Amino acid sequence: MFSVLPQTVREADVSATEKYGVPALGLMKAAAKESLEYIYPHINRTSRVTILCGKGNNAGDGYGVAYELVKQWYDVCVVNVFDTVPSSDQARTCYNDYIFSGGTVLNTQRAFSRIAASDVIIDAVFGIGFDGVINPDSECGRMIECANSSHAYRIAIDVPSGINSADGTVKGSAFMANTTITVSFIKTGTISYPALEYCGEIVVADIIYPEKLAESLKADALIPDDEYIRKTIPVRRRNSHKGTFGKLAMLCGSRYMTGAAYFAALSAVRTGTGLVTLAADEATLNILQTRIAEPVFFNTHGLCNEKSITEITELFDGSDCALVGCGLGSGENIEKTVQHIIKNAKTKLVIDADGINALPGNINVLKEAANTPVITPHPAEFARITGKTVAEVQSNRLNLARQFAKDFSCVTVLKGASTVIASPDGRTAINRSGNSGLAKGGSGDVLAGAVASFVCQGLDPFDAAVCAVYLHGKASDVLKHQISEYGMMPSDLPLAIAKLLP
Repeated sequence: MFSVLPQTVREADVSATEKYGVPALGLMKAAAKESLEYIYPHINRTSRVTILCGKGNNAGDGYGVAYELVKQWYDVCVVNVFDTVPSSDQARTCYNDYIFSGGTVLNTQRAFSRIAASDVIIDAVFGIGFDGVINPDSECGRMIECANSSHAYRIAIDVPSGINSADGTVKGSAFMANTTITVSFIKTGTISYPALEYCGEIVVADIIYPEKLAESLKADALIPDDEYIRKTIPVRRRNSHKGTFGKLAMLCGSRYMTGAAYFAALSAVRTGTGLVTLAADEATLNILQTRIAEPVFFNTHGLCNEKSITEITELFDGSDCALVGCGLGSGENIEKTVQHIIKNAKTKLVIDADGINALPGNINVLKEAANTPVITPHPAEFARITGKTVAEVQSNRLNLARQFAKDFSCVTVLKGASTVIASPDGRTAINRSGNSGLAKGGSGDVLAGAVASFVCQGLDPFDAAVCAVYLHGKASDVLKHQISEYGMMPSDLPLAIAKLLP
């Protein structure tokens, strides 16, 4: 599954009409009828349905829905937000159909009482072309805020008004939907933070484009799903041995953060790595050996001299992949070791947590890696290495991750709601699985172990990261129903992920 940019949708609509002879009005009416399939479960004969319509093609979708409902004698009325008829021919046709069928249109003066008394409010004010600010003090802004504060079930057609469907930014008031019915294709902005918070459940009203046209559309971002996992993670052959599934070296853990190393190692084993070697200082190893038996243990002697750094680099070079950073701690020796490894190790690298924290001021070292490394920052870590604030990162996650991946030649996994995975070659994925149960210390270590495991087993670093992020999130979605978002623990995740593997 892929998301697309709004410009791609506009081009598809034009092409469908001009090249394939599909009437623009036909596409609009089809969008309205398909949207109804997701509206009907939320209404009944006593429901007061209010549709907020603007003046563009999105308004045409709204009037199309209103027309179908009024024909069936539902209690529906339209609020004409800008007191004007729609601007396009096809949208005006839908408007006229609704009016001639006896539909009610309220002007703005009568709108607020109706909105406040509604059972269902449908947003069709601004569509995919919106790239501005809805002033909260404007009449439109006050209507949207009135809708948001009501007890009504709120549905947005295509995109919630006020969000940028290209990049997910929200700069003023925006409609807070319980359900967003996106037409034909998921728009990249709707699954990007912060717009994601306004979209609720996203469903697709699938109107049929000509097959050749649909195949020619340019995808913007991959949305991983079960089908992607089946195609990407290979089925394990019976005639195999531990070397078949890779050797993973880990430099993780410290005396007071042994859990991070434990979670990462357990995750790597559960996701299929053939052999895991865990490098740490003696005190850390003494603790970990009582908790997990599967890894081979390697004493780093505290990372206090050139010899130990050289030995760790040699260990890494004898492995298929190395994971650096989970619970490693901080300090000059850590920074020196991490930077040496990135510059000198010949193996593939996954850099997490304290490995990332060792990079501020030396971020260009990523460009010197022998292979494309994977880094897995949360927003605060990403802010530190880029010199931005967390707010700046969160307001532009997609574009910043893409640019960072390109600038520093690394696969960037920017964690959070709708984790973004970006590759230096331009490939991008936005993950939709997962829930708040992952917001606990240790969850990121499980993810890092899974990413490194899949890289170790031969997956392309981008694909490895996408698979790990999706399965990590889906495992939490399973545990949500088995335990709860409150009660699930990071230690529950590795086994839950394992049960989802092919």
